[in-house]
Amino acid sequence: MAGQRVSLAGLATETVESVPGRSRPTLVHLPPDQVVATPLNPRQDFSEESLRELGESMRQGQLQPCVGVTRAAYVKLFPEHADQLPHCRIVMAAGERRWRAAQQVGLPTLDVHIREDIAESRVRFLAAVLTENVERSNFNYIEEAIGLQRMLDMTFNQQVEAAAALGKSKQWFNQRIGLLRLTEPMRGLVTTGKLTAFRDMRRYSALPADEQMAAWHADQRKKAEPKPNPAVEVSTEQQGHSATASAGGPANGYTAVYPPAAPEREATASAPLVVGQQRSPAEPHMEKAPHAGEQTASGYTAVYPEQAARLQDADGAESPVGELPEPGDEDETSGPASLTKKPPVKMPWSDPQAVAQIVIAKMTPADRSRLCELLAAQTEREQQGRKLHTA
Repeated sequence: MAGQRVSLAGLATETVESVPGRSRPTLVHLPPDQVVATPLNPRQDFSEESLRELGESMRQGQLQPCVGVTRAAYVKLFPEHADQLPHCRIVMAAGERRWRAAQQVGLPTLDVHIREDIAESRVRFLAAVLTENVERSNFNYIEEAIGLQRMLDMTFNQQVEAAAALGKSKQWFNQRIGLLRLTEPMRGLVTTGKLTAFRDMRRYSALPADEQMAAWHADQRKKAEPKPNPAVEVSTEQQGHSATASAGGPANGYTAVYPPAAPEREATASAPLVVGQQRSPAEPHMEKAPHAGEQTASGYTAVYPEQAARLQDADGAESPVGELPEPGDEDETSGPASLTKKPPVKMPWSDPQAVAQIVIAKMTPADRSRLCELLAAQTEREQQGRKLHTA
Protein backbone atom coordinates (compact mmCIF):
# COMPACT_ATOMS: atom_id res chain seq x y z
CA MET A 1 0.00 0.00 0.00
CA ALA A 2 1.50 3.32 -1.09
CA GLY A 3 2.24 5.92 1.54
CA GLN A 4 0.79 9.42 1.57
CA ARG A 5 2.55 11.87 -0.71
CA VAL A 6 3.87 15.01 0.99
CA SER A 7 4.22 18.34 -0.82
CA LEU A 8 7.68 19.80 -0.29
CA ALA A 9 6.34 23.24 -1.16
CA GLY A 10 3.82 22.98 1.66
CA LEU A 11 6.49 22.00 4.16
CA ALA A 12 8.59 24.99 3.18
CA THR A 13 5.84 27.41 4.18
CA GLU A 14 5.09 25.85 7.61
CA THR A 15 6.35 27.61 10.72
CA VAL A 16 8.98 25.72 12.66
CA GLU A 17 8.49 26.25 16.41
CA SER A 18 11.56 26.78 18.53
CA VAL A 19 9.56 25.59 21.56
CA PRO A 20 6.93 22.83 21.21
CA GLY A 21 3.45 24.00 22.16
CA ARG A 22 4.12 27.66 21.35
CA SER A 23 1.21 28.11 18.90
CA ARG A 24 -0.75 24.91 19.48
CA PRO A 25 -0.98 22.64 22.52
CA THR A 26 1.16 19.55 22.61
CA LEU A 27 -0.27 16.53 24.39
CA VAL A 28 2.24 14.61 26.48
CA HIS A 29 1.91 11.64 28.86
CA LEU A 30 4.06 12.01 31.96
CA PRO A 31 4.37 10.32 35.33
CA PRO A 32 2.58 12.46 37.95
CA ASP A 33 5.84 12.97 39.88
CA GLN A 34 7.27 14.94 36.94
CA VAL A 35 4.45 17.50 37.17
CA VAL A 36 3.81 20.10 39.89
CA ALA A 37 1.01 22.60 40.45
CA THR A 38 1.62 26.34 40.39
CA PRO A 39 1.77 28.04 43.80
CA LEU A 40 -0.59 30.66 42.35
CA ASN A 41 -3.60 28.37 42.46
CA PRO A 42 -5.88 29.75 45.22
CA ARG A 43 -7.78 26.49 45.54
CA GLN A 44 -6.86 24.66 48.73
CA ASP A 45 -10.01 22.65 49.47
CA PHE A 46 -9.36 19.10 48.21
CA SER A 47 -11.46 16.33 49.74
CA GLU A 48 -9.61 13.02 50.05
CA GLU A 49 -12.77 11.07 49.28
CA SER A 50 -13.59 13.09 46.17
CA LEU A 51 -9.98 12.79 44.94
CA ARG A 52 -10.15 9.03 45.36
CA GLU A 53 -13.41 8.84 43.41
CA LEU A 54 -11.97 11.00 40.63
CA GLY A 55 -8.81 8.92 40.47
CA GLU A 56 -10.76 5.68 40.10
CA SER A 57 -12.81 7.18 37.27
CA MET A 58 -9.58 8.31 35.57
CA ARG A 59 -8.44 4.68 35.43
CA GLN A 60 -10.96 4.26 32.61
CA GLY A 61 -9.44 7.19 30.76
CA GLN A 62 -8.62 10.84 31.45
CA LEU A 63 -11.28 12.77 29.56
CA GLN A 64 -9.76 16.22 30.09
CA PRO A 65 -5.99 16.75 30.07
CA CYS A 66 -4.26 19.09 32.48
CA VAL A 67 -2.76 22.32 31.14
CA GLY A 68 0.77 23.46 31.91
CA VAL A 69 3.99 25.05 30.72
CA THR A 70 7.59 23.95 30.91
CA ARG A 71 9.45 24.72 34.10
CA ALA A 72 11.87 26.98 32.24
CA ALA A 73 9.04 29.11 30.83
CA TYR A 74 7.37 29.34 34.23
CA VAL A 75 10.50 30.34 36.14
CA LYS A 76 11.14 33.02 33.54
CA LEU A 77 7.76 34.54 34.44
CA PHE A 78 7.92 33.93 38.19
CA PRO A 79 11.54 33.70 39.30
CA GLU A 80 10.42 34.14 42.92
CA HIS A 81 8.91 30.64 42.75
CA ALA A 82 12.08 28.87 41.64
CA ASP A 83 12.87 27.64 45.14
CA GLN A 84 9.33 26.29 45.59
CA LEU A 85 9.49 24.07 42.50
CA PRO A 86 11.27 20.73 42.74
CA HIS A 87 13.03 19.18 39.80
CA CYS A 88 10.11 18.75 37.42
CA ARG A 89 9.36 19.09 33.76
CA ILE A 90 5.92 20.74 33.76
CA VAL A 91 4.23 23.35 35.96
CA MET A 92 0.45 23.12 35.76
CA ALA A 93 -1.84 26.11 35.26
CA ALA A 94 -5.03 24.02 35.34
CA GLY A 95 -5.84 20.51 36.47
CA GLU A 96 -4.38 20.33 39.98
CA ARG A 97 -7.32 18.26 41.20
CA ARG A 98 -6.75 15.68 38.43
CA TRP A 99 -3.04 15.62 39.24
CA ARG A 100 -3.76 15.03 42.95
CA ALA A 101 -6.30 12.32 42.09
CA ALA A 102 -3.77 10.51 39.90
CA GLN A 103 -1.27 10.55 42.78
CA GLN A 104 -3.94 9.41 45.25
CA VAL A 105 -4.74 6.18 43.39
CA GLY A 106 -1.26 5.66 41.89
CA LEU A 107 -1.92 6.19 38.18
CA PRO A 108 1.22 5.63 36.08
CA THR A 109 0.73 8.56 33.70
CA LEU A 110 -1.05 11.88 33.46
CA ASP A 111 -2.23 13.59 30.27
CA VAL A 112 -0.97 17.18 30.02
CA HIS A 113 -1.39 19.79 27.30
CA ILE A 114 1.73 21.96 27.06
CA ARG A 115 0.59 25.53 26.33
CA GLU A 116 3.58 27.84 26.08
CA ASP A 117 1.33 30.63 24.77
CA ILE A 118 -0.14 31.21 28.24
CA ALA A 119 3.39 31.97 29.49
CA GLU A 120 3.53 35.19 27.47
CA SER A 121 2.87 37.30 30.58
CA ARG A 122 2.18 36.94 34.28
CA VAL A 123 -1.39 38.17 33.83
CA ARG A 124 -2.05 35.73 30.98
CA PHE A 125 -0.82 32.79 33.04
CA LEU A 126 -2.79 33.74 36.15
CA ALA A 127 -5.90 34.22 34.02
CA ALA A 128 -5.50 30.63 32.80
CA VAL A 129 -5.21 29.48 36.43
CA LEU A 130 -8.31 31.34 37.60
CA THR A 131 -10.60 30.86 34.60
CA GLU A 132 -11.00 27.12 35.04
CA ASN A 133 -11.66 27.42 38.77
CA VAL A 134 -14.07 30.36 38.48
CA GLU A 135 -16.30 28.40 36.12
CA ARG A 136 -16.56 25.47 38.55
CA SER A 137 -19.49 25.40 40.99
CA ASN A 138 -17.45 23.80 43.82
CA PHE A 139 -14.88 26.61 43.91
CA ASN A 140 -15.69 28.48 47.13
CA TYR A 141 -16.01 32.25 47.06
CA ILE A 142 -13.14 32.97 49.46
CA GLU A 143 -10.61 31.04 47.37
CA GLU A 144 -11.95 32.81 44.31
CA ALA A 145 -11.57 36.24 45.95
CA ILE A 146 -7.98 35.45 46.96
CA GLY A 147 -7.15 34.58 43.36
CA LEU A 148 -8.80 37.76 42.11
CA GLN A 149 -6.73 39.80 44.57
CA ARG A 150 -3.57 38.30 43.07
CA MET A 151 -4.79 39.26 39.63
CA LEU A 152 -5.49 42.79 40.86
CA ASP A 153 -1.97 43.04 42.29
CA MET A 154 -0.45 41.96 38.97
CA THR A 155 -2.43 44.61 37.08
CA PHE A 156 -1.40 47.34 39.54
CA ASN A 157 -4.91 47.63 41.03
CA GLN A 158 -6.58 48.17 37.65
CA GLN A 159 -9.91 46.42 38.11
CA VAL A 160 -11.01 46.95 34.51
CA GLU A 161 -7.86 45.31 33.17
CA ALA A 162 -8.03 42.50 35.73
CA ALA A 163 -11.69 41.79 34.93
CA ALA A 164 -11.04 41.89 31.17
CA ALA A 165 -8.27 39.30 31.52
CA LEU A 166 -10.89 36.91 32.93
CA GLY A 167 -13.62 37.91 30.51
CA LYS A 168 -15.70 39.38 33.34
CA SER A 169 -17.23 42.77 34.06
CA LYS A 170 -15.82 45.25 36.56
CA GLN A 171 -18.99 44.92 38.66
CA TRP A 172 -18.60 41.14 38.85
CA PHE A 173 -14.95 41.52 39.82
CA ASN A 174 -15.68 44.15 42.47
CA GLN A 175 -18.46 42.09 44.09
CA ARG A 176 -16.28 38.99 44.42
CA ILE A 177 -13.15 40.67 45.68
CA GLY A 178 -15.21 42.60 48.24
CA LEU A 179 -15.69 39.35 50.16
CA LEU A 180 -12.14 39.70 51.44
CA ARG A 181 -13.54 42.22 53.94
CA LEU A 182 -14.98 39.25 55.83
CA THR A 183 -13.15 38.42 59.04
CA GLU A 184 -11.27 35.14 59.42
CA PRO A 185 -14.08 33.54 61.48
CA MET A 186 -16.58 34.52 58.79
CA ARG A 187 -14.32 33.10 56.08
CA GLY A 188 -14.25 29.89 58.07
CA LEU A 189 -18.04 29.71 57.82
CA VAL A 190 -17.74 29.94 54.03
CA THR A 191 -15.06 27.27 53.68
CA THR A 192 -16.93 24.87 55.99
CA GLY A 193 -20.18 25.31 54.09
CA LYS A 194 -22.11 26.99 56.92
CA LEU A 195 -22.40 30.20 54.90
CA THR A 196 -23.20 29.52 51.26
CA ALA A 197 -25.46 32.32 49.99
CA PHE A 198 -23.45 34.90 48.06
CA ARG A 199 -25.97 37.62 48.88
CA ASP A 200 -25.52 37.02 52.62
CA MET A 201 -21.73 37.06 52.23
CA ARG A 202 -21.90 40.49 50.60
CA ARG A 203 -24.23 41.77 53.32
CA TYR A 204 -21.95 40.61 56.14
CA SER A 205 -18.83 41.93 54.38
CA ALA A 206 -20.37 45.42 54.30
CA LEU A 207 -20.62 45.45 58.11
CA PRO A 208 -17.84 46.50 60.48
CA ALA A 209 -15.55 43.62 61.42
CA ASP A 210 -16.78 43.47 65.02
CA GLU A 211 -20.44 43.19 63.94
CA GLN A 212 -20.23 40.48 61.27
CA MET A 213 -20.29 37.39 63.47
CA ALA A 214 -23.00 38.86 65.74
CA ALA A 215 -25.17 39.51 62.69
CA TRP A 216 -24.71 35.94 61.49
CA HIS A 217 -25.68 34.51 64.91
CA ALA A 218 -28.76 36.76 64.98
CA ASP A 219 -29.82 35.43 61.58
CA GLN A 220 -29.35 31.85 62.77
CA ARG A 221 -31.52 32.45 65.82
CA LYS A 222 -34.21 33.98 63.64
CA LYS A 223 -34.19 30.95 61.35
CA ALA A 224 -34.48 28.63 64.35
CA GLU A 225 -37.57 30.38 65.73
CA PRO A 226 -40.76 28.32 65.26
CA LYS A 227 -42.96 29.66 62.53
CA PRO A 228 -46.49 30.65 63.62
CA ASN A 229 -49.37 28.39 62.61
CA PRO A 230 -51.64 30.36 60.25
CA ALA A 231 -54.69 28.30 61.28
CA VAL A 232 -54.19 29.23 64.94
CA GLU A 233 -53.81 32.90 64.07
CA VAL A 234 -57.04 32.92 62.06
CA SER A 235 -58.90 31.18 64.89
CA THR A 236 -57.62 33.71 67.43
CA GLU A 237 -58.56 36.55 65.16
CA GLN A 238 -62.08 35.21 64.69
CA GLN A 239 -62.49 34.84 68.46
CA GLY A 240 -61.43 38.45 68.88
CA HIS A 241 -63.99 39.56 66.32
CA SER A 242 -66.70 37.53 68.05
CA ALA A 243 -65.88 39.02 71.45
CA THR A 244 -65.97 42.54 70.04
CA ALA A 245 -69.25 41.92 68.26
CA SER A 246 -70.77 40.49 71.45
CA ALA A 247 -69.79 43.63 73.35
CA GLY A 248 -71.85 45.68 70.92
CA GLY A 249 -68.96 47.51 69.29
CA PRO A 250 -67.81 47.33 65.67
CA ALA A 251 -64.74 45.12 65.11
CA ASN A 252 -61.62 46.69 63.59
CA GLY A 253 -63.13 50.18 63.61
CA TYR A 254 -65.53 49.85 60.68
CA THR A 255 -69.29 50.00 60.31
CA ALA A 256 -71.13 47.43 58.19
CA VAL A 257 -73.34 49.06 55.57
CA TYR A 258 -76.01 46.62 54.34
CA PRO A 259 -78.06 47.42 51.24
CA PRO A 260 -81.76 46.64 51.85
CA ALA A 261 -82.90 43.23 50.66
CA ALA A 262 -86.19 44.70 49.38
CA PRO A 263 -87.73 48.18 49.54
CA GLU A 264 -90.12 48.55 52.49
CA ARG A 265 -91.71 51.73 51.22
CA GLU A 266 -92.61 53.20 47.93
CA ALA A 267 -89.66 53.90 45.66
CA THR A 268 -88.59 57.52 45.72
CA ALA A 269 -85.89 59.53 44.02
CA SER A 270 -83.63 58.89 46.98
CA ALA A 271 -83.00 55.15 47.45
CA PRO A 272 -82.11 54.41 51.10
CA LEU A 273 -78.88 52.78 52.10
CA VAL A 274 -79.03 51.19 55.56
CA VAL A 275 -76.13 52.16 57.82
CA GLY A 276 -75.13 50.48 61.05
CA GLN A 277 -76.95 47.19 60.64
CA GLN A 278 -75.08 44.69 62.80
CA ARG A 279 -75.02 40.92 63.07
CA SER A 280 -76.48 39.27 66.11
CA PRO A 281 -73.98 37.86 68.63
CA ALA A 282 -75.68 34.52 68.11
CA GLU A 283 -74.16 34.25 64.64
CA PRO A 284 -70.92 32.26 64.97
CA HIS A 285 -69.34 33.20 61.64
CA MET A 286 -67.20 36.34 61.62
CA GLU A 287 -65.54 37.76 58.56
CA LYS A 288 -62.21 39.52 58.29
CA ALA A 289 -62.32 43.28 58.14
CA PRO A 290 -62.53 44.32 54.48
CA HIS A 291 -60.94 47.35 52.91
CA ALA A 292 -62.86 50.59 52.82
CA GLY A 293 -65.49 50.53 50.11
CA GLU A 294 -65.13 46.79 49.52
CA GLN A 295 -68.34 44.76 49.36
CA THR A 296 -68.13 41.37 51.01
CA ALA A 297 -69.92 38.11 50.34
CA SER A 298 -72.35 38.92 53.14
CA GLY A 299 -73.65 41.89 51.19
CA TYR A 300 -72.33 44.80 53.25
CA THR A 301 -69.82 47.54 52.54
CA ALA A 302 -67.17 48.57 55.08
CA VAL A 303 -67.23 52.30 55.87
CA TYR A 304 -64.36 53.52 58.07
CA PRO A 305 -65.05 56.70 60.08
CA GLU A 306 -61.66 58.24 59.34
CA GLN A 307 -62.09 57.80 55.60
CA ALA A 308 -65.82 58.52 55.15
CA ALA A 309 -67.36 61.82 54.16
CA ARG A 310 -70.33 63.34 55.85
CA LEU A 311 -73.68 62.26 54.54
CA GLN A 312 -76.72 64.42 54.15
CA ASP A 313 -80.15 63.02 54.83
CA ALA A 314 -83.22 63.82 52.85
CA ASP A 315 -84.01 66.86 55.04
CA GLY A 316 -80.57 68.38 54.43
CA ALA A 317 -79.21 67.62 57.92
CA GLU A 318 -75.70 66.23 57.93
CA SER A 319 -75.08 62.86 59.53
CA PRO A 320 -71.43 61.70 59.75
CA VAL A 321 -70.74 58.29 58.29
CA GLY A 322 -69.67 55.84 60.94
CA GLU A 323 -71.95 57.31 63.64
CA LEU A 324 -74.94 55.06 64.20
CA PRO A 325 -78.35 56.82 64.01
CA GLU A 326 -80.48 57.03 67.11
CA PRO A 327 -82.31 53.72 67.62
CA GLY A 328 -85.95 53.69 66.65
CA ASP A 329 -88.60 51.07 66.80
CA GLU A 330 -86.99 47.68 66.65
CA ASP A 331 -88.51 44.97 64.52
CA GLU A 332 -87.34 41.73 66.07
CA THR A 333 -87.77 38.50 64.23
CA SER A 334 -87.86 35.09 65.82
CA GLY A 335 -84.98 32.69 65.54
CA PRO A 336 -81.41 32.61 66.76
CA ALA A 337 -80.12 34.83 63.96
CA SER A 338 -82.37 37.81 64.57
CA LEU A 339 -81.09 41.16 63.32
CA THR A 340 -81.56 44.54 64.93
CA LYS A 341 -82.58 47.04 62.26
CA LYS A 342 -81.51 50.66 62.46
CA PRO A 343 -83.23 53.65 60.90
CA PRO A 344 -81.90 54.12 57.36
CA VAL A 345 -79.83 57.07 56.22
CA LYS A 346 -80.79 58.13 52.71
CA MET A 347 -78.25 58.82 49.98
CA PRO A 348 -78.49 62.43 48.75
CA TRP A 349 -79.07 61.51 45.12
CA SER A 350 -80.52 64.94 44.42
CA ASP A 351 -77.25 66.61 45.48
CA PRO A 352 -74.50 65.66 42.98
CA GLN A 353 -71.81 67.39 45.04
CA ALA A 354 -72.65 65.36 48.15
CA VAL A 355 -72.75 62.14 46.12
CA ALA A 356 -69.35 63.02 44.65
CA GLN A 357 -67.91 63.50 48.13
CA ILE A 358 -69.16 60.08 49.17
CA VAL A 359 -67.75 58.48 46.01
CA ILE A 360 -64.35 60.11 46.60
CA ALA A 361 -64.32 58.97 50.22
CA LYS A 362 -65.43 55.40 49.59
CA MET A 363 -63.90 54.42 46.25
CA THR A 364 -60.31 53.93 45.19
CA PRO A 365 -58.90 56.06 42.34
CA ALA A 366 -59.06 53.07 40.01
CA ASP A 367 -62.72 52.40 40.86
CA ARG A 368 -63.58 56.09 40.46
CA SER A 369 -61.94 56.10 37.04
CA ARG A 370 -63.97 53.03 36.03
CA LEU A 371 -67.15 54.68 37.34
CA CYS A 372 -66.45 57.79 35.24
CA GLU A 373 -66.02 55.61 32.15
CA LEU A 374 -69.35 53.87 32.78
CA LEU A 375 -71.16 57.17 33.37
CA ALA A 376 -69.64 58.68 30.21
CA ALA A 377 -70.66 55.63 28.17
CA GLN A 378 -74.21 55.80 29.55
CA THR A 379 -74.44 59.52 28.77
CA GLU A 380 -73.26 58.89 25.23
CA ARG A 381 -75.87 56.16 24.74
CA GLU A 382 -78.62 58.45 26.03
CA GLN A 383 -77.54 61.24 23.69
CA GLN A 384 -77.56 58.87 20.72
CA GLY A 385 -81.01 57.64 21.73
CA ARG A 386 -82.34 61.20 21.84
CA LYS A 387 -80.90 61.91 18.41
CA LEU A 388 -82.59 58.84 16.95
CA HIS A 389 -85.85 59.76 18.65
CA THR A 390 -85.83 63.32 17.30
CA ALA A 391 -84.88 62.11 13.84
